[in-house]
Amino acid sequence: ILVAQDTACYGKDIGNITLANLLRELSAIDGIEWIRLQYSYPENITDELIDEIASNPKVVKYLDMPIQHISDNILKKMGRRSRQAQVESLIEKLRSKIDGLSIRTSLIVGFPGETESDFETLKTFITNYKLDKVGIFTYSREEGTPACDYDGQVEEDTKEKRRSELMEIQQGIS
Repeated sequence: ILVAQDTACYGKDIGNITLANLLRELSAIDGIEWIRLQYSYPENITDELIDEIASNPKVVKYLDMPIQHISDNILKKMGRRSRQAQVESLIEKLRSKIDGLSIRTSLIVGFPGETESDFETLKTFITNYKLDKVGIFTYSREEGTPACDYDGQVEEDTKEKRRSELMEIQQGIS
């Protein structure tokens, strides 16, 4: 199991080495029967990596891609580089190129400034894209983080209601 904050960034700090290269090298080692990737952010998943996952029989057809939200408004506030259109396009590409792929993600509801419209966008996304596994968490205000002081803090009961609503949708999908 390869685990990192973002496995898709592997090698960027040491030159012309990529996660796809690492997967090929690990696959050549006798005794390694399968390789699972944990946590790859959407903006760093390359076509080379997609092709390697698709073609390498030792790489588990599973991707944990923590997107956190899908509303462009919230993604921007969270400091995420991906936007809704990019994430949706990537999911479609992944599914078209990797047979039997299972996608897992984690989502946060109640981030400061999350409107009813942002939440509806998130609901529509999980309904339409039917990800295999989804962890849904409520935003937790943490001292010292930029979001702690953002305007538009969402009430706890609203966060819990939104989390429950998404979990109910996801249970039907799972």
